Amino acid sequence: MIPAPIPPDEEQRLQALARCAILDTAAEPLYDELAVLAARLCDAPVAAITLVDRHRQWFKSRVNVPVSETPRAISACAHTLLGDGPLVCEDALQDARFHDNPLVAANRNRFYAGVPLRLASGERLGALCVLDHRPRRLEPAQLEMLELLGRHVSRLLDARITAAQQVEMLKDSDRMVELHAGMADESRGLLVAAEQARLALVELLESQRRLEQELRESEQHFRTLADQGSALIWTSGLDMGCDYFNQPWLNFTGRTLAQELGSGWTEGVHAEDIERCLLTYKAAFVARRSFSMEYRLRAADGRHRWIRVDGSPRHDSQGRFLGFIGYCYDITEAKELEFRMRRFHAELEQRVAERTADLATANRELATFTYTVSHDLKAPLRGIDGYSRMLQLVHGDLLDDGARDLVARIRHGAGQMNQLIHDLLAYCHLEQRQVRCARVDLVDLARRAIEARCTDDPGLGLGAGLGRVLQLEAPDTPVMACADADGLAMVLRNLIDNALKFSARSQPPCVRLRVSHGEDGCAMLSVHDNGIGFDMQYHDRIFEIFQRLERAEAYPGTGIGLAIVRKAMQRMGGRVWAQGEPGRGAVFHLEMPQ
Repeated sequence: MIPAPIPPDEEQRLQALARCAILDTAAEPLYDELAVLAARLCDAPVAAITLVDRHRQWFKSRVNVPVSETPRAISACAHTLLGDGPLVCEDALQDARFHDNPLVAANRNRFYAGVPLRLASGERLGALCVLDHRPRRLEPAQLEMLELLGRHVSRLLDARITAAQQVEMLKDSDRMVELHAGMADESRGLLVAAEQARLALVELLESQRRLEQELRESEQHFRTLADQGSALIWTSGLDMGCDYFNQPWLNFTGRTLAQELGSGWTEGVHAEDIERCLLTYKAAFVARRSFSMEYRLRAADGRHRWIRVDGSPRHDSQGRFLGFIGYCYDITEAKELEFRMRRFHAELEQRVAERTADLATANRELATFTYTVSHDLKAPLRGIDGYSRMLQLVHGDLLDDGARDLVARIRHGAGQMNQLIHDLLAYCHLEQRQVRCARVDLVDLARRAIEARCTDDPGLGLGAGLGRVLQLEAPDTPVMACADADGLAMVLRNLIDNALKFSARSQPPCVRLRVSHGEDGCAMLSVHDNGIGFDMQYHDRIFEIFQRLERAEAYPGTGIGLAIVRKAMQRMGGRVWAQGEPGRGAVFHLEMPQ
Protein backbone atom coordinates (compact mmCIF):
# COMPACT_ATOMS: atom_id res chain seq x y z
CA MET A 1 0.00 0.00 0.00
CA ILE A 2 1.26 3.50 -0.88
CA PRO A 3 -0.32 6.35 1.20
CA ALA A 4 -1.14 9.51 -0.72
CA PRO A 5 1.45 12.30 -0.40
CA ILE A 6 0.48 15.55 1.36
CA PRO A 7 -0.64 18.23 -1.16
CA PRO A 8 1.55 21.38 -1.37
CA ASP A 9 -1.40 23.58 -0.30
CA GLU A 10 -2.33 21.34 2.67
CA GLU A 11 -2.64 24.12 5.28
CA GLN A 12 -4.61 26.37 2.93
CA ARG A 13 -6.84 23.39 2.07
CA LEU A 14 -7.49 22.57 5.74
CA GLN A 15 -8.35 26.22 6.45
CA ALA A 16 -10.91 26.15 3.62
CA LEU A 17 -12.33 22.91 5.02
CA ALA A 18 -12.68 24.57 8.42
CA ARG A 19 -14.50 27.52 6.84
CA CYS A 20 -17.07 25.07 5.47
CA ALA A 21 -17.99 24.09 9.05
CA ILE A 22 -19.23 20.76 7.66
CA LEU A 23 -17.22 18.09 9.49
CA ASP A 24 -19.28 15.88 11.86
CA THR A 25 -22.56 17.51 10.82
CA ALA A 26 -25.82 15.62 10.42
CA ALA A 27 -26.95 14.08 7.14
CA GLU A 28 -28.51 16.44 4.60
CA PRO A 29 -30.91 15.33 1.82
CA LEU A 30 -29.13 17.29 -0.92
CA TYR A 31 -25.83 15.48 -0.33
CA ASP A 32 -27.54 12.09 0.20
CA GLU A 33 -29.51 12.35 -3.03
CA LEU A 34 -26.36 13.21 -5.00
CA ALA A 35 -24.55 10.17 -3.56
CA VAL A 36 -27.47 7.84 -4.37
CA LEU A 37 -27.69 9.32 -7.87
CA ALA A 38 -23.95 8.69 -8.40
CA ALA A 39 -24.38 5.05 -7.35
CA ARG A 40 -27.33 4.56 -9.72
CA LEU A 41 -25.72 6.28 -12.69
CA CYS A 42 -22.50 4.29 -12.31
CA ASP A 43 -24.28 1.01 -11.50
CA ALA A 44 -22.21 0.79 -8.30
CA PRO A 45 -23.28 -0.72 -4.97
CA VAL A 46 -21.20 1.77 -2.93
CA ALA A 47 -20.91 5.56 -3.12
CA ALA A 48 -19.73 8.32 -0.79
CA ILE A 49 -19.03 12.04 -0.47
CA THR A 50 -15.75 12.25 1.48
CA LEU A 51 -13.97 15.18 3.09
CA VAL A 52 -10.27 14.65 3.85
CA ASP A 53 -9.20 16.14 7.21
CA ARG A 54 -5.64 16.20 8.60
CA HIS A 55 -5.70 12.60 9.91
CA ARG A 56 -8.99 11.15 8.68
CA GLN A 57 -11.50 11.11 5.86
CA TRP A 58 -15.07 11.78 6.97
CA PHE A 59 -18.16 10.78 4.98
CA LYS A 60 -20.72 13.53 4.58
CA SER A 61 -22.93 11.09 2.68
CA ARG A 62 -22.56 7.35 2.20
CA VAL A 63 -24.35 4.55 0.35
CA ASN A 64 -23.61 1.07 1.73
CA VAL A 65 -20.65 2.38 3.75
CA PRO A 66 -20.88 0.99 7.32
CA VAL A 67 -18.64 3.60 9.05
CA SER A 68 -18.65 7.39 9.25
CA GLU A 69 -14.90 7.88 8.88
CA THR A 70 -11.63 6.05 8.17
CA PRO A 71 -7.93 6.95 8.65
CA ARG A 72 -6.50 9.21 5.98
CA ALA A 73 -3.50 6.88 5.55
CA ILE A 74 -5.71 4.24 3.88
CA SER A 75 -7.91 6.68 1.95
CA ALA A 76 -8.19 6.33 -1.82
CA CYS A 77 -9.86 9.75 -1.95
CA ALA A 78 -6.65 11.25 -0.53
CA HIS A 79 -5.07 10.24 -3.87
CA THR A 80 -8.00 11.72 -5.80
CA LEU A 81 -7.65 15.24 -4.37
CA LEU A 82 -4.06 15.42 -5.68
CA GLY A 83 -5.33 16.20 -9.20
CA ASP A 84 -8.06 18.08 -11.02
CA GLY A 85 -9.38 15.10 -12.99
CA PRO A 86 -11.05 11.83 -12.01
CA LEU A 87 -9.09 8.93 -10.51
CA VAL A 88 -10.18 5.47 -11.74
CA CYS A 89 -8.75 2.19 -10.40
CA GLU A 90 -10.30 -0.73 -12.33
CA ASP A 91 -8.81 -3.45 -10.06
CA ALA A 92 -7.35 -2.51 -6.67
CA LEU A 93 -5.57 -5.87 -6.34
CA GLN A 94 -3.50 -4.99 -9.41
CA ASP A 95 -2.67 -1.44 -8.22
CA ALA A 96 0.44 -0.97 -6.05
CA ARG A 97 -1.25 1.90 -4.22
CA PHE A 98 -4.18 -0.18 -2.98
CA HIS A 99 -3.53 -3.95 -3.40
CA ASP A 100 -2.92 -4.52 0.35
CA ASN A 101 -5.17 -1.71 1.61
CA PRO A 102 -7.26 -2.93 4.59
CA LEU A 103 -10.40 -1.49 2.98
CA VAL A 104 -9.80 -3.64 -0.10
CA ALA A 105 -9.47 -6.81 1.99
CA ALA A 106 -12.17 -6.08 4.58
CA ASN A 107 -14.87 -4.65 2.31
CA ARG A 108 -13.94 -6.49 -0.91
CA ASN A 109 -13.67 -3.16 -2.73
CA ARG A 110 -11.96 -3.94 -6.07
CA PHE A 111 -13.09 -0.97 -8.21
CA TYR A 112 -12.83 2.75 -7.37
CA ALA A 113 -13.70 5.91 -9.30
CA GLY A 114 -13.59 9.35 -7.71
CA VAL A 115 -13.68 13.01 -8.74
CA PRO A 116 -12.16 15.78 -6.58
CA LEU A 117 -14.41 18.32 -4.82
CA ARG A 118 -12.78 21.61 -5.82
CA LEU A 119 -13.88 24.97 -4.45
CA ALA A 120 -14.14 28.03 -6.66
CA SER A 121 -11.02 29.32 -4.87
CA GLY A 122 -9.08 26.21 -5.98
CA GLU A 123 -8.80 24.13 -2.79
CA ARG A 124 -9.68 20.43 -3.07
CA LEU A 125 -11.51 19.27 0.06
CA GLY A 126 -12.36 15.65 -0.77
CA ALA A 127 -14.02 13.50 -3.41
CA LEU A 128 -17.28 12.08 -4.72
CA CYS A 129 -16.57 8.39 -5.31
CA VAL A 130 -18.23 5.11 -6.30
CA LEU A 131 -16.93 1.61 -5.52
CA ASP A 132 -17.70 -1.94 -6.59
CA HIS A 133 -16.80 -5.41 -5.32
CA ARG A 134 -15.57 -6.61 -8.73
CA PRO A 135 -13.04 -5.31 -11.26
CA ARG A 136 -14.78 -3.25 -13.95
CA ARG A 137 -14.76 -0.09 -16.06
CA LEU A 138 -16.94 3.00 -16.28
CA GLU A 139 -18.56 3.94 -19.56
CA PRO A 140 -17.52 7.42 -20.79
CA ALA A 141 -21.08 8.70 -20.20
CA GLN A 142 -21.01 7.39 -16.60
CA LEU A 143 -17.67 9.09 -15.91
CA GLU A 144 -19.04 12.32 -17.39
CA MET A 145 -22.06 12.15 -15.07
CA LEU A 146 -19.83 11.44 -12.06
CA GLU A 147 -17.82 14.60 -12.83
CA LEU A 148 -21.06 16.58 -13.24
CA LEU A 149 -22.33 15.40 -9.85
CA GLY A 150 -18.93 16.22 -8.33
CA ARG A 151 -19.28 19.80 -9.56
CA HIS A 152 -22.73 19.97 -7.94
CA VAL A 153 -21.26 18.87 -4.60
CA SER A 154 -18.46 21.44 -4.99
CA ARG A 155 -21.07 24.18 -5.52
CA LEU A 156 -22.85 23.06 -2.36
CA LEU A 157 -19.58 23.43 -0.45
CA ASP A 158 -19.00 26.88 -1.97
CA ALA A 159 -22.54 27.87 -1.00
CA ARG A 160 -21.89 26.63 2.53
CA ILE A 161 -18.80 28.84 2.85
CA THR A 162 -20.71 31.79 1.41
CA ALA A 163 -23.52 31.24 3.88
CA ALA A 164 -21.05 31.03 6.78
CA GLN A 165 -19.45 34.28 5.66
CA GLN A 166 -22.83 35.97 5.44
CA VAL A 167 -23.72 34.74 8.91
CA GLU A 168 -20.48 36.30 10.16
CA MET A 169 -21.45 39.50 8.40
CA LEU A 170 -24.75 39.43 10.26
CA LYS A 171 -22.91 38.92 13.54
CA ASP A 172 -20.58 41.81 12.71
CA SER A 173 -23.62 43.94 11.96
CA ASP A 174 -25.09 43.06 15.33
CA ARG A 175 -21.86 44.08 17.06
CA MET A 176 -21.79 47.35 15.15
CA VAL A 177 -25.33 48.04 16.24
CA GLU A 178 -24.35 47.48 19.88
CA LEU A 179 -21.31 49.75 19.58
CA HIS A 180 -23.43 52.56 18.20
CA ALA A 181 -26.45 51.98 20.40
CA GLY A 182 -26.02 55.33 22.06
CA MET A 183 -25.55 57.26 18.91
CA ALA A 184 -28.17 59.33 17.22
CA ASP A 185 -28.12 57.29 13.99
CA GLU A 186 -28.95 54.02 15.84
CA SER A 187 -32.10 53.46 13.83
CA ARG A 188 -30.27 53.89 10.53
CA GLY A 189 -27.67 51.27 11.56
CA LEU A 190 -30.41 48.84 12.47
CA LEU A 191 -32.04 49.34 9.10
CA VAL A 192 -28.73 48.71 7.34
CA ALA A 193 -28.15 45.51 9.34
CA ALA A 194 -31.68 44.35 8.62
CA GLU A 195 -31.18 45.01 4.92
CA GLN A 196 -27.92 43.05 4.96
CA ALA A 197 -29.65 40.14 6.71
CA ARG A 198 -32.43 40.24 4.15
CA LEU A 199 -29.94 40.22 1.28
CA ALA A 200 -28.06 37.30 2.86
CA LEU A 201 -31.29 35.34 3.23
CA VAL A 202 -32.23 36.08 -0.37
CA GLU A 203 -28.80 34.85 -1.51
CA LEU A 204 -29.16 31.65 0.52
CA LEU A 205 -32.60 30.99 -0.90
CA GLU A 206 -31.35 31.64 -4.41
CA SER A 207 -28.42 29.23 -3.89
CA GLN A 208 -30.85 26.61 -2.59
CA ARG A 209 -33.10 27.11 -5.61
CA ARG A 210 -30.18 26.80 -8.04
CA LEU A 211 -28.97 23.59 -6.38
CA GLU A 212 -32.44 22.06 -6.43
CA GLN A 213 -32.75 22.94 -10.11
CA GLU A 214 -29.35 21.36 -10.85
CA LEU A 215 -30.39 18.25 -8.93
CA ARG A 216 -33.57 17.98 -10.97
CA GLU A 217 -31.52 18.37 -14.14
CA SER A 218 -29.13 15.63 -12.94
CA GLU A 219 -32.03 13.29 -12.24
CA GLN A 220 -33.40 14.02 -15.70
CA HIS A 221 -29.97 13.35 -17.17
CA PHE A 222 -29.92 10.00 -15.31
CA ARG A 223 -33.30 9.05 -16.73
CA THR A 224 -32.13 10.08 -20.20
CA LEU A 225 -29.05 7.87 -19.90
CA ALA A 226 -31.13 4.99 -18.51
CA ASP A 227 -33.58 5.31 -21.40
CA GLN A 228 -30.85 5.37 -24.04
CA GLY A 229 -29.05 2.22 -22.85
CA SER A 230 -29.83 -1.41 -23.72
CA ALA A 231 -30.42 -2.58 -20.14
CA LEU A 232 -33.98 -2.91 -18.83
CA ILE A 233 -33.85 -1.01 -15.52
CA TRP A 234 -36.33 -1.03 -12.62
CA THR A 235 -36.42 0.11 -9.01
CA SER A 236 -38.62 -0.93 -6.09
CA GLY A 237 -39.56 0.63 -2.77
CA LEU A 238 -40.03 -0.63 0.77
CA ASP A 239 -43.35 -2.28 -0.12
CA MET A 240 -41.56 -4.58 -2.63
CA GLY A 241 -43.57 -3.02 -5.45
CA CYS A 242 -41.75 -1.53 -8.42
CA ASP A 243 -41.88 2.26 -8.65
CA TYR A 244 -39.83 2.88 -11.82
CA PHE A 245 -39.19 1.23 -15.21
CA ASN A 246 -37.01 2.79 -17.88
CA GLN A 247 -38.09 3.23 -21.49
CA PRO A 248 -36.21 0.15 -22.84
CA TRP A 249 -38.27 -2.02 -20.42
CA LEU A 250 -41.50 -0.47 -21.65
CA ASN A 251 -40.40 -0.87 -25.29
CA PHE A 252 -39.52 -4.52 -24.64
CA THR A 253 -42.85 -5.41 -23.00
CA GLY A 254 -45.02 -3.12 -25.12
CA ARG A 255 -46.84 -1.95 -21.98
CA THR A 256 -47.29 1.41 -20.29
CA LEU A 257 -45.58 2.53 -17.11
CA ALA A 258 -48.92 2.48 -15.28
CA GLN A 259 -49.46 -1.16 -16.27
CA GLU A 260 -46.02 -2.23 -15.00
CA LEU A 261 -45.88 -0.33 -11.67
CA GLY A 262 -46.37 -2.21 -8.41
CA SER A 263 -46.72 -5.90 -9.24
CA GLY A 264 -48.12 -5.32 -12.72
CA TRP A 265 -44.87 -6.47 -14.32
CA THR A 266 -45.50 -10.03 -13.08
CA GLU A 267 -48.33 -10.37 -15.63
CA GLY A 268 -45.71 -10.83 -18.35
CA VAL A 269 -43.66 -13.51 -16.56
CA HIS A 270 -44.03 -17.04 -17.97
CA ALA A 271 -46.39 -19.24 -15.93
CA GLU A 272 -43.65 -21.83 -15.39
CA ASP A 273 -41.24 -19.20 -14.01
CA ILE A 274 -43.44 -16.87 -11.94
CA GLU A 275 -43.32 -18.81 -8.66
CA ARG A 276 -39.54 -19.27 -8.73
CA CYS A 277 -39.07 -15.65 -9.81
CA LEU A 278 -41.11 -14.20 -6.93
CA LEU A 279 -39.54 -16.54 -4.35
CA THR A 280 -36.05 -15.47 -5.40
CA TYR A 281 -36.95 -11.77 -5.32
CA LYS A 282 -38.74 -11.95 -1.96
CA ALA A 283 -35.93 -13.94 -0.33
CA ALA A 284 -33.36 -11.38 -1.48
CA PHE A 285 -35.61 -8.53 -0.36
CA VAL A 286 -36.00 -9.97 3.15
CA ALA A 287 -32.27 -10.72 3.43
CA ARG A 288 -31.31 -7.34 1.91
CA ARG A 289 -28.82 -9.05 -0.42
CA SER A 290 -28.05 -8.96 -4.14
CA PHE A 291 -29.50 -11.63 -6.41
CA SER A 292 -29.34 -12.89 -9.99
CA MET A 293 -31.82 -15.07 -11.83
CA GLU A 294 -33.12 -15.95 -15.28
CA TYR A 295 -36.74 -16.16 -16.37
CA ARG A 296 -38.98 -15.74 -19.41
CA LEU A 297 -40.77 -12.42 -19.95
CA ARG A 298 -43.43 -11.75 -22.58
CA ALA A 299 -42.17 -9.32 -25.21
CA ALA A 300 -44.19 -6.83 -27.21
CA ASP A 301 -44.69 -9.37 -30.03
CA GLY A 302 -46.38 -11.79 -27.62
CA ARG A 303 -43.52 -14.29 -27.49
CA HIS A 304 -41.65 -15.03 -24.28
CA ARG A 305 -37.96 -14.22 -24.26
CA TRP A 306 -35.30 -15.16 -21.72
CA ILE A 307 -33.87 -12.35 -19.61
CA ARG A 308 -31.26 -12.25 -16.85
CA VAL A 309 -31.82 -9.87 -13.94
CA ASP A 310 -29.17 -8.63 -11.50
CA GLY A 311 -30.72 -6.91 -8.48
CA SER A 312 -29.02 -4.99 -5.67
CA PRO A 313 -30.36 -3.35 -2.49
CA ARG A 314 -30.39 0.46 -2.24
CA HIS A 315 -29.47 2.34 0.96
CA ASP A 316 -29.27 5.99 1.96
CA SER A 317 -26.21 7.64 3.53
CA GLN A 318 -27.28 6.45 6.98
CA GLY A 319 -27.46 2.85 5.83
CA ARG A 320 -31.26 2.74 5.77
CA PHE A 321 -32.72 0.29 3.25
CA LEU A 322 -34.66 2.01 0.45
CA GLY A 323 -35.57 -0.89 -1.85
CA PHE A 324 -33.94 -2.54 -4.87
CA ILE A 325 -32.56 -1.57 -8.26
CA GLY A 326 -32.34 -4.14 -11.05
CA TYR A 327 -30.78 -4.43 -14.48
CA CYS A 328 -32.19 -6.93 -17.00
CA TYR A 329 -30.69 -8.17 -20.26
CA ASP A 330 -32.19 -10.19 -23.12
CA ILE A 331 -30.30 -13.52 -23.20
CA THR A 332 -32.65 -15.45 -25.50
CA GLU A 333 -30.01 -16.19 -28.13
CA ALA A 334 -27.54 -17.40 -25.50
CA LYS A 335 -30.20 -19.64 -23.90
CA GLU A 336 -31.18 -21.11 -27.27
CA LEU A 337 -27.52 -21.84 -27.96
CA GLU A 338 -27.25 -23.43 -24.51
CA PHE A 339 -30.29 -25.63 -25.18
CA ARG A 340 -28.90 -26.67 -28.57
CA MET A 341 -25.56 -27.53 -26.99
CA ARG A 342 -27.29 -29.61 -24.31
CA ARG A 343 -29.23 -31.53 -26.95
CA PHE A 344 -26.08 -31.99 -28.98
CA HIS A 345 -24.16 -33.25 -25.93
CA ALA A 346 -26.97 -35.64 -25.04
CA GLU A 347 -27.07 -36.99 -28.59
CA LEU A 348 -23.28 -37.19 -28.68
CA GLU A 349 -23.17 -39.06 -25.37
CA GLN A 350 -25.80 -41.47 -26.66
CA ARG A 351 -23.86 -42.06 -29.87
CA VAL A 352 -20.63 -42.52 -27.90
CA ALA A 353 -22.35 -45.00 -25.58
CA GLU A 354 -23.75 -46.92 -28.55
CA ARG A 355 -20.40 -46.85 -30.34
CA THR A 356 -18.61 -47.94 -27.17
CA ALA A 357 -21.02 -50.84 -26.77
CA ASP A 358 -20.50 -51.81 -30.42
CA LEU A 359 -16.72 -51.65 -30.02
CA ALA A 360 -16.86 -53.69 -26.82
CA THR A 361 -18.93 -56.33 -28.60
CA ALA A 362 -16.56 -56.29 -31.56
CA ASN A 363 -13.54 -56.60 -29.27
CA ARG A 364 -15.09 -59.56 -27.47
CA GLU A 365 -15.94 -61.22 -30.77
CA LEU A 366 -12.45 -60.52 -32.10
CA ALA A 367 -10.84 -61.91 -28.95
CA THR A 368 -13.01 -65.03 -29.14
CA PHE A 369 -12.25 -65.47 -32.83
CA THR A 370 -8.52 -64.91 -32.34
CA TYR A 371 -8.30 -67.30 -29.42
CA THR A 372 -10.29 -69.97 -31.29
CA VAL A 373 -8.30 -69.61 -34.48
CA SER A 374 -5.01 -69.56 -32.59
CA HIS A 375 -5.94 -72.64 -30.59
CA ASP A 376 -7.11 -74.50 -33.71
CA LEU A 377 -3.97 -73.51 -35.59
CA LYS A 378 -1.53 -74.44 -32.84
CA ALA A 379 -2.59 -78.10 -32.76
CA PRO A 380 -1.77 -78.85 -36.42
CA LEU A 381 1.34 -76.66 -36.18
CA ARG A 382 2.66 -78.78 -33.35
CA GLY A 383 2.08 -81.86 -35.54
CA ILE A 384 3.80 -80.28 -38.54
CA ASP A 385 6.77 -79.14 -36.46
CA GLY A 386 7.01 -82.43 -34.58
CA TYR A 387 6.85 -84.69 -37.63
CA SER A 388 9.23 -82.53 -39.63
CA ARG A 389 11.68 -82.52 -36.69
CA MET A 390 11.47 -86.34 -36.46
CA LEU A 391 12.02 -86.51 -40.21
CA GLN A 392 15.20 -84.45 -39.79
CA LEU A 393 16.51 -86.44 -36.84
CA VAL A 394 15.55 -90.00 -37.83
CA HIS A 395 15.62 -89.95 -41.60
CA GLY A 396 17.87 -86.99 -42.30
CA ASP A 397 20.66 -89.19 -43.64
CA LEU A 398 18.29 -90.77 -46.16
CA LEU A 399 17.28 -87.41 -47.63
CA ASP A 400 19.13 -85.65 -50.37
CA ASP A 401 20.07 -81.97 -50.09
CA GLY A 402 16.88 -80.78 -51.78
CA ALA A 403 14.66 -82.78 -49.43
CA ARG A 404 16.57 -81.61 -46.35
CA ASP A 405 16.15 -78.00 -47.52
CA LEU A 406 12.42 -78.49 -47.93
CA VAL A 407 12.11 -79.98 -44.44
CA ALA A 408 14.08 -77.03 -43.03
CA ARG A 409 11.74 -74.65 -44.81
CA ILE A 410 8.75 -76.49 -43.32
CA ARG A 411 10.16 -76.15 -39.81
CA HIS A 412 11.06 -72.49 -40.37
CA GLY A 413 7.56 -71.70 -41.65
CA ALA A 414 5.98 -73.55 -38.73
CA GLY A 415 8.16 -71.56 -36.34
CA GLN A 416 7.16 -68.27 -37.96
CA MET A 417 3.50 -69.24 -37.82
CA ASN A 418 3.82 -70.19 -34.15
CA GLN A 419 5.45 -66.82 -33.36
CA LEU A 420 2.74 -65.00 -35.29
CA ILE A 421 0.04 -66.79 -33.27
CA HIS A 422 1.91 -66.00 -30.04
CA ASP A 423 2.20 -62.30 -30.89
CA LEU A 424 -1.41 -62.12 -32.06
CA LEU A 425 -2.60 -63.61 -28.77
CA ALA A 426 -0.39 -61.18 -26.85
CA TYR A 427 -1.91 -58.26 -28.76
CA CYS A 428 -5.48 -59.42 -28.07
CA HIS A 429 -4.75 -60.14 -24.41
CA LEU A 430 -3.74 -56.48 -23.93
CA GLU A 431 -7.41 -55.48 -24.14
CA GLN A 432 -8.40 -58.02 -21.50
CA ARG A 433 -5.44 -57.55 -19.19
CA GLN A 434 -6.04 -55.29 -16.18
CA VAL A 435 -3.63 -52.37 -15.96
CA ARG A 436 -2.15 -51.86 -12.47
CA CYS A 437 -0.28 -48.57 -12.46
CA ALA A 438 2.10 -47.85 -9.58
CA ARG A 439 5.33 -45.98 -8.89
CA VAL A 440 8.11 -47.67 -10.90
CA ASP A 441 11.85 -46.87 -10.92
CA LEU A 442 12.73 -46.70 -14.62
CA VAL A 443 16.47 -47.00 -13.90
CA ASP A 444 15.97 -50.29 -12.08
CA LEU A 445 13.48 -51.54 -14.69
CA ALA A 446 15.87 -50.78 -17.58
CA ARG A 447 18.79 -52.44 -15.79
CA ARG A 448 16.78 -55.62 -15.13
CA ALA A 449 15.56 -55.71 -18.75
CA ILE A 450 19.15 -55.58 -20.02
CA GLU A 451 20.30 -58.20 -17.51
CA ALA A 452 17.47 -60.54 -18.56
CA ARG A 453 18.37 -60.12 -22.24
CA CYS A 454 22.06 -60.70 -21.51
CA THR A 455 21.17 -63.90 -19.67
CA ASP A 456 19.62 -65.19 -22.90
CA ASP A 457 22.64 -64.01 -24.91
CA PRO A 458 25.76 -63.45 -22.72
CA GLY A 459 27.65 -61.99 -25.66
CA LEU A 460 25.58 -58.83 -25.56
CA GLY A 461 27.27 -57.58 -22.34
CA LEU A 462 26.14 -54.87 -19.96
CA GLY A 463 27.82 -51.52 -19.51
CA ALA A 464 29.02 -48.50 -21.41
CA GLY A 465 32.43 -49.64 -22.66
CA LEU A 466 33.56 -50.48 -26.17
CA GLY A 467 32.36 -53.85 -27.37
CA ARG A 468 29.30 -53.78 -25.17
CA VAL A 469 26.20 -54.12 -27.35
CA LEU A 470 23.63 -53.26 -24.65
CA GLN A 471 24.41 -50.06 -22.73
CA LEU A 472 22.58 -48.15 -20.01
CA GLU A 473 22.75 -44.37 -19.59
CA ALA A 474 20.92 -43.23 -16.44
CA PRO A 475 21.33 -40.93 -13.41
CA ASP A 476 22.56 -42.31 -10.09
CA THR A 477 19.24 -41.55 -8.42
CA PRO A 478 15.91 -43.25 -9.20
CA VAL A 479 13.66 -41.83 -11.92
CA MET A 480 10.12 -42.65 -10.86
CA ALA A 481 7.15 -43.03 -13.20
CA CYS A 482 3.52 -44.03 -12.84
CA ALA A 483 3.23 -47.18 -14.96
CA ASP A 484 2.25 -50.84 -15.03
CA ALA A 485 5.53 -52.64 -14.26
CA ASP A 486 4.71 -55.86 -16.15
CA GLY A 487 3.30 -54.00 -19.14
CA LEU A 488 6.30 -51.66 -19.30
CA ALA A 489 8.71 -54.61 -19.05
CA MET A 490 6.96 -56.21 -22.04
CA VAL A 491 7.23 -52.93 -23.97
CA LEU A 492 10.94 -52.70 -23.19
CA ARG A 493 11.58 -56.31 -24.26
CA ASN A 494 9.91 -55.65 -27.61
CA LEU A 495 11.92 -52.46 -28.21
CA ILE A 496 15.23 -54.09 -27.21
CA ASP A 497 14.59 -57.10 -29.47
CA ASN A 498 13.59 -54.76 -32.29
CA ALA A 499 16.75 -52.65 -31.85
CA LEU A 500 19.02 -55.72 -31.70
CA LYS A 501 17.42 -57.15 -34.83
CA PHE A 502 17.85 -54.04 -36.98
CA SER A 503 21.38 -53.19 -35.73
CA ALA A 504 22.79 -56.73 -35.92
CA ARG A 505 24.71 -55.93 -39.13
CA SER A 506 26.27 -52.71 -37.79
CA GLN A 507 29.97 -52.73 -36.90
CA PRO A 508 29.87 -52.81 -33.97
CA PRO A 509 26.15 -53.01 -33.10
CA CYS A 510 25.12 -50.78 -30.20
CA VAL A 511 21.81 -50.48 -28.36
CA ARG A 512 21.67 -47.84 -25.63
CA LEU A 513 18.87 -47.36 -23.08
CA ARG A 514 18.65 -43.81 -21.71
CA VAL A 515 16.55 -42.86 -18.63
CA SER A 516 15.89 -39.18 -17.84
CA HIS A 517 13.45 -36.64 -16.45
CA GLY A 518 11.28 -35.17 -19.19
CA GLU A 519 9.33 -31.93 -19.38
CA ASP A 520 6.01 -31.13 -17.69
CA GLY A 521 6.52 -33.63 -14.87
CA CYS A 522 7.08 -36.67 -17.10
CA ALA A 523 9.68 -39.44 -17.04
CA MET A 524 11.47 -40.56 -20.23
CA LEU A 525 12.93 -43.90 -21.31
CA SER A 526 14.52 -44.07 -24.76
CA VAL A 527 15.96 -46.96 -26.76
CA HIS A 528 18.70 -45.90 -29.23
CA ASP A 529 20.27 -48.13 -31.89
CA ASN A 530 22.76 -47.71 -34.72
CA GLY A 531 20.83 -49.94 -37.11
CA ILE A 532 19.29 -49.40 -40.52
CA GLY A 533 16.92 -46.66 -39.33
CA PHE A 534 13.77 -45.70 -41.25
CA ASP A 535 12.25 -42.87 -43.27
CA MET A 536 10.13 -40.54 -41.06
CA GLN A 537 7.34 -40.52 -43.65
CA TYR A 538 6.55 -44.06 -42.43
CA HIS A 539 6.49 -43.07 -38.74
CA ASP A 540 2.81 -43.82 -38.13
CA ARG A 541 2.82 -46.92 -40.29
CA ILE A 542 5.45 -48.79 -38.23
CA PHE A 543 3.12 -48.79 -35.19
CA GLU A 544 0.25 -50.42 -37.10
CA ILE A 545 -0.38 -54.15 -36.81
CA PHE A 546 1.11 -56.40 -39.53
CA GLN A 547 2.96 -53.44 -41.08
CA ARG A 548 6.60 -53.96 -42.09
CA LEU A 549 9.11 -51.73 -43.89
CA GLU A 550 11.64 -54.51 -44.61
CA ARG A 551 11.28 -57.95 -46.20
CA ALA A 552 10.73 -60.81 -43.76
CA GLU A 553 13.59 -62.76 -45.35
CA ALA A 554 16.07 -60.03 -44.41
CA TYR A 555 14.66 -59.19 -40.97
CA PRO A 556 12.33 -61.90 -39.64
CA GLY A 557 9.33 -60.84 -37.60
CA THR A 558 5.55 -60.77 -37.41
CA GLY A 559 4.90 -57.03 -37.71
CA ILE A 560 3.01 -57.00 -34.39
CA GLY A 561 5.70 -56.00 -31.87
CA LEU A 562 5.48 -52.21 -32.27
CA ALA A 563 1.67 -52.37 -32.37
CA ILE A 564 1.84 -54.10 -28.96
CA VAL A 565 4.18 -51.34 -27.72
CA ARG A 566 1.81 -48.55 -28.76
CA LYS A 567 -1.33 -50.20 -27.34
CA ALA A 568 0.40 -51.00 -24.02
CA MET A 569 1.62 -47.39 -23.64
CA GLN A 570 -1.83 -46.00 -24.42
CA ARG A 571 -3.42 -48.21 -21.78
CA MET A 572 -0.88 -46.99 -19.19
CA GLY A 573 -1.61 -43.33 -19.96
CA GLY A 574 1.76 -42.78 -21.65
CA ARG A 575 2.85 -42.37 -25.24
CA VAL A 576 5.50 -43.66 -27.65
CA TRP A 577 7.05 -42.08 -30.70
CA ALA A 578 10.13 -42.65 -32.83
CA GLN A 579 12.83 -40.77 -34.69
CA GLY A 580 14.93 -42.25 -37.45
CA GLU A 581 16.98 -41.72 -40.57
CA PRO A 582 17.81 -44.37 -43.17
CA GLY A 583 21.25 -45.85 -42.43
CA ARG A 584 21.74 -43.80 -39.23
CA GLY A 585 19.74 -45.73 -36.64
CA ALA A 586 16.53 -45.07 -34.76
CA VAL A 587 15.34 -43.87 -31.35
CA PHE A 588 12.10 -44.97 -29.69
CA HIS A 589 10.91 -42.66 -26.89
CA LEU A 590 8.61 -43.70 -24.05
CA GLU A 591 6.97 -40.92 -22.00
CA MET A 592 5.08 -41.57 -18.74
CA PRO A 593 3.67 -39.36 -16.00
CA GLN A 594 5.70 -39.19 -12.79
